[in-house]
Amino acid sequence: MKIQSVLGPLFPEIQRPLNAEDSPLTLWPWDSVRQVDVILAVEDAFAVELTTAEIADLKSVGSVVDILRRRGMDVEV
Repeated sequence: MKIQSVLGPLFPEIQRPLNAEDSPLTLWPWDSVRQVDVILAVEDAFAVELTTAEIADLKSVGSVVDILRRRGMDVEV
């Protein structure tokens, strides 16, 4: 599954595909509220419950992919 299909709709203001380096530092709409949306969207789309450590590590689009791959999921940006 492409993470773009999960996270892209959370950032309608961004008029380009997301990339692995995108983070709250590079995407102006990614604030603390949007961070919660990211967590919930990932948990819902992949039927997982992220651990506190995983949530703390969730700092970019690439880190989302890495976390899910560590869980054995086939995910790409």
